[in-house]
Amino acid sequence: MSTDEESRTSLLDSANAEDDGDPGGGVADSLSARMRLLVLVTLAGASFSSNLNAFGAFFFTAALEKAPNTGAVYRTAVGGVYSISYVVGAVVIPLITKDLPNIGSKNLMVLSYFVTGATQLMFAYVGDIQDWRVFLVYCYCIRILQGVAYVTSSVAVMSYLTRLYPANLGFVNGFQMMFLSSGHIGGILLGGAMYDVGGFKAPFLTSGAIILLASAAVLLLLVDVDELKAKSGKATCSGGNGRTEQVVSVSTILRSPWVLLMVFLLILRNMAYSGIEPVLGPRMKNRLGSPAVVVGAVLTTEGVTSTLIPPIVGVILDRGFSAPIMITAGLALDSLSFFLMAPATFLHISPSLWLFFVGILPLSIGNVLMQAPCVVSMSQHLEQTGVGNSVQLRVAVAGLSRWALTVGFALGPVVFSPMVGALGFQLALTIIGLAYLCLAAGMVVLSWLHHVALNVLHKHADIVKTSDNTDEGDNDNL
Repeated sequence: MSTDEESRTSLLDSANAEDDGDPGGGVADSLSARMRLLVLVTLAGASFSSNLNAFGAFFFTAALEKAPNTGAVYRTAVGGVYSISYVVGAVVIPLITKDLPNIGSKNLMVLSYFVTGATQLMFAYVGDIQDWRVFLVYCYCIRILQGVAYVTSSVAVMSYLTRLYPANLGFVNGFQMMFLSSGHIGGILLGGAMYDVGGFKAPFLTSGAIILLASAAVLLLLVDVDELKAKSGKATCSGGNGRTEQVVSVSTILRSPWVLLMVFLLILRNMAYSGIEPVLGPRMKNRLGSPAVVVGAVLTTEGVTSTLIPPIVGVILDRGFSAPIMITAGLALDSLSFFLMAPATFLHISPSLWLFFVGILPLSIGNVLMQAPCVVSMSQHLEQTGVGNSVQLRVAVAGLSRWALTVGFALGPVVFSPMVGALGFQLALTIIGLAYLCLAAGMVVLSWLHHVALNVLHKHADIVKTSDNTDEGDNDNL
């Protein structure tokens, strides 16, 4: 690691230590090893359970069977049921971010998990509604509640972990990505098994019961960070040195061009993931005649990669590896993935499937290399430039990053599907690959400029500090 990287890492660690009054681990140092393990296991189970959602796999079939002859308008409305939760989530996140420090991470987690579980149970009975109009209204209301609850739990978990482990931002992001992704895979597998056993209701009843149990576990087992600080003699609104923490809002951190860049990249990260899935599956099924199990295996690759690799990426980041280098590598891998997938339909079936497997894997790894580094780079930049290192800053970064990912997830199909429809699969993916490659090249330049700007800022701060010390010495002599 270079001297500059070491100084940046030590600067970040010292800022975190000042904020919580504890060097290194922050508030978590006051917990026993057993309690720390219990906290992590509880949050892992809760994050996993919250994503046990079989909605996407089974809802559309039941909805189209409800009114098979209503035409395109009804099909569009059914599609809106799926996307409305992401739209609402993107709108709600800024409100959650603003009020979360006052409400408390644990309280929001318990409430959001409870609502998520309850909506899953309610969805089990949508098939019993005969009138398709009432059916749609019912589904929209439930999906809106699910969208609010999901983003609330996600932001609350991120805020809780960053406050508990302020010097391990990479680990925090990797931890959450791992269990959310594994929950997504588990929801599909569990939902499929339960659907075969008990029909449409079984997947939703099962996942709803599990999420409600997770809500109870969070309520009973999770420690409250604010209470923990109070017991250890630390005020919740001041740093370890007695100074009042600066209140940092999302609008404040969005004034930074570097933060805006990271938000843009997070949106692109999820656009690549959510955009390729609806165009790749039908292409394999209809053009190549691939068996459904092969299509599912290819699409599951992203979920498996997002489960296994994020903790490794997080540990590497916490050890001081450059986040911009990881982001650049992620963009390059995404570009490579699109280039590999674009010509696949010109080939015979076996090479095509091989290219799809090879093509989707770089995309999966590239997406993992972007998410946690973007969040960590955002936090490091704000702390190094003096915007703040308070609880509110961490909550704002957590909310902003989740907002960007939610927007990207909603925009992916909107951008990819029309492009593939208008330009064809090969040309559309080639153009998208070129765009990501250009962004990777631009990221190299922007990272270098960002590095230079931070060095200039640090040198200026050192000069000002030296000048102030000199003036104080002169006054003492007088």
